[in-house]
Amino acid sequence: MIVLFVLCALGLPAGLLLLVRVPLCSPAGAAQAAGVSVVIPARNEEHNLPPLLSSLLAARPGPNEVIVVDDHSADGTAAVATAHGTRVLAARPLPAGWTGKTWSCAQGAEAARADLLLFLDADTWLAPGGFERLTATFAALGPGPVALSVLPYHVMHRTYEELSLFFNLLMAFGAGGFGLLGRGRLFGQSLLIPRTLYAASGGHAAVRRQILENVALSRRVEAAGGRCVCRGGRGVLQVRMFPEGFSQLCEGWTKAFADGAAASDERVLGMAIFWLSALCATFLLVLMASGPLRVAASALYLCFAMQVAWCARQIGAFRLLTCALYPIPLLFFFALFTRSALRRSLGQKVTWRGRQL
Repeated sequence: MIVLFVLCALGLPAGLLLLVRVPLCSPAGAAQAAGVSVVIPARNEEHNLPPLLSSLLAARPGPNEVIVVDDHSADGTAAVATAHGTRVLAARPLPAGWTGKTWSCAQGAEAARADLLLFLDADTWLAPGGFERLTATFAALGPGPVALSVLPYHVMHRTYEELSLFFNLLMAFGAGGFGLLGRGRLFGQSLLIPRTLYAASGGHAAVRRQILENVALSRRVEAAGGRCVCRGGRGVLQVRMFPEGFSQLCEGWTKAFADGAAASDERVLGMAIFWLSALCATFLLVLMASGPLRVAASALYLCFAMQVAWCARQIGAFRLLTCALYPIPLLFFFALFTRSALRRSLGQKVTWRGRQL
């Protein structure tokens, strides 16, 4: 038991290796990049689009154009986009070997006119001044080919959404380069990239088959001599990922999380597994140990809860109670990750937005 306690205690510095600090975007007063075309792939997004489009219209200065690529929606996506004065592009039939998102993004990039391309998921929206801070950050990155990706700050309205805690943390660990291990990659919800670098990397056509197109595109950007830079979205870009209910949350995380783990940096993945194991074992020690060891295990549990809260509050509006009761979302993470891995190993398809992936 004492050996197990020591191993669990080593999980605290492991967490620091995974996430030291999530850097935020520059103040909007800095020099800003000009000429931005916003591309939004949208499939059945009539309820998600209004906050995003309204936030883009409120930006001063705003983008040169906003293009909503309507991916054969069965709802009022196109009508909502048109009502907000955006340019609506009806997606052509989906070719074999493409995902709906990569096909929509590729068509939007082809139709865009500006030298900078900003790809945004339809369920994100910009905070007041967020667009200005985003472009200021890009301008401040200096010369050289750079792709900027922002991890949206996760907003939640209902209790079940808090179960995304460890999925969000692992996403930040794996792609953000926010710790002492790994390097910055790209997040799937946002990408600001010069047209020249986009073309040199092959763009979305080069990653057409990938569900996690952001991971594959990161490698393409680096191979083209570019640099991937990540920032946290607090005060800039927000998202409510699964507003439609618990089943949407389950399918959303199931569809690609095992693939994301397989594509992660081996050092980050190994350290994350160790950290999660320490979190779980510490809780079991609190239940099973007795006497002084239980007191020590309880103190370690409190330290872990504080560490989870410190990390989580940098990337989303997670409640302190959720972090204190972290075994609940951790158990949910293990269950859903196992489900995703089994589906991946069996070659089973997942349905998302009415389309099999």
